[in-house]
Amino acid sequence: MYLYIYDSFLNHKRYANLLAKIETRVTDLGIGGKIFRLSPLRNVAELLRDETKGGVKTIIVVGNDKTFSHIINFAAAYDVTVGVIPIGPDNTIAQMLGVSSPEEAYGVIAARKIERVDLGKANDTYFLSGITIEQGDVTIECENKFRVRPQMQDQVGIYNLKPATAGVGGGIFNPKDGLLELFIQPFQSSRWMFRKQPASSSSLIPFRKVAIRSKNSVSIHTDGQKVLKTPVTIEIVPDKLKVIVGKDRIF
Repeated sequence: MYLYIYDSFLNHKRYANLLAKIETRVTDLGIGGKIFRLSPLRNVAELLRDETKGGVKTIIVVGNDKTFSHIINFAAAYDVTVGVIPIGPDNTIAQMLGVSSPEEAYGVIAARKIERVDLGKANDTYFLSGITIEQGDVTIECENKFRVRPQMQDQVGIYNLKPATAGVGGGIFNPKDGLLELFIQPFQSSRWMFRKQPASSSSLIPFRKVAIRSKNSVSIHTDGQKVLKTPVTIEIVPDKLKVIVGKDRIF
């Protein structure tokens, strides 16, 4: 059984025709199911508890990265498979999973190619893509073995999927390898511009668990949306989530 979860921003009338098309296509392909529309008054945890008891095995997130990141924090507790129909901007996660448009999503969901992937966990919050750490005086304790202290102006992130700013490849940022990557990009001032320019070197440290501490509170953003405050413990949770992927997935 399928459960389709629509983000609340899709309640706007400009999405009405697109949602009607989606509902027609998934029905025609034999992958239709119940529809649940998110709102501040509707409890996702209770919904998934009740629907999984009722036999739901597949959750399709209809929305963007923020929607997907929100839902996996509840879906990770159950033996379900998660797919996505991307709508609007900010759909980097869907693209990484090999789903670049609603039209492509229908075929991907129907083909049902499933991969089991790792999730990161920051305190009690799961993330698939990564987290970013606001600039500040932080200490990162890696594996209880050594410490890293980035410069105040450095860009610091921890990733499960490859970030757009990373130029490295070769199997790095693989959500199936049981590792996360600490990625530090130093910044240096350009004498020709009144702004900071990326430095040519960066640091990449694979790990399974780190602790981020700071003297003053520093914000940490999970998948670009939920904000946590230091101290934060971050770890990899291997094989935690089953996702539906397309042939053009980027891992």
